[in-house]
This record gives sequence, C-alpha cells and structure tokens, in this order.
Amino acid sequence: MPTSVTHIDVALASPQALFDPNCALIPSELHPQIADMLMGAARTADEHKSLLVRIQCPTADAPSAEVVARIMHAHFTARARQHDQQIRDIFRFARVSSVLGLACVVVLLACAQAIPDDASKLMLGVRESLNIFAWVAMWRPAELWLYAHLPERHWRRLALRLAAAEVSVEKRTATD
Repeated sequence: MPTSVTHIDVALASPQALFDPNCALIPSELHPQIADMLMGAARTADEHKSLLVRIQCPTADAPSAEVVARIMHAHFTARARQHDQQIRDIFRFARVSSVLGLACVVVLLACAQAIPDDASKLMLGVRESLNIFAWVAMWRPAELWLYAHLPERHWRRLALRLAAAEVSVEKRTATD
C-alpha cells in the first residue's frame, strides 16, 4: 500500500549544522547547503504527496521539531516570496520590453514601407532586412511573456511545499 507522504531524511553531525553560521539572527536561517539539499529532494518527490522532513541529530542539544519547523517555514516562505518578486520583475521587464519592441516594429516597418517596390535590388534587400529586424525586436518580449517566468513558478511551488512540510527531529546516539 503506497504511503501519501514522501520522507526526506537529513542526518546532521551536530545541531548547529542545520543553521547558517553567517546569519545575524540566531538561529533563523537554514544553512544554504541544507536548504539546497531539501529543495533538490523536494524536486524529485512526487508532487501529489505531502513532505515529511526527518532531521536526525546527535542526542545532545537536538533542537525541537517545533523550532526546526518554524525556521524551515520562515526560510522557505521567504524563498517563495523571493520567487514571487522575480516573477513580478519578469513581467515588469516584459511590459517595458514590449513597449520598446513595438516601437521598433512601428519605426522599422514604416522605414521598410518607405522603400518602393521598384527600388534597386540593394534597397529591396534593405527593406527585407528591416522587416526581419522589426519582428526579431519582439523576440525577447515574447520570450519573457511566454517562458521566462516558468522556472520561477516551479521553484516557488517547491519552496511553498517545503514551507508546509511536516518536520520531525529524531535524536540518535553515536551507535546509530
């Protein structure tokens, strides 16, 4: 019978390994390597299953599951907000790029239309080049609108899954 939970196991040498030593607030941030490892594990986990993060610490000074869950929630919620901001930035860049691209299209197509059909072969080549360049100017805005935000949405979804993950702390002895 399949379980509806995906387990992510993290074995620590010490409880301090869980937290970022460079963080000014103690302890408030996950260590970057731990956070990246959790993101990688969540990335390969079945999206339809909830996550359970099992932290295995030496017996002495193991943090409580509530403390670790609170820190994980805060860390990955902040990461999700960063990805939200990235998505907003991408769409802001898309709007600005679209305005600039459309201005290029209008100017370049107007210049191309100013070249008569009975012009020399060189000028007809210039007209075609202007037409092509006009539409190439819209390439990046279209890419921003259609595709650039998709990776950020993926990473935001993973961060939110980890923020909502259940956390357990298992104390292990030196013989485990």
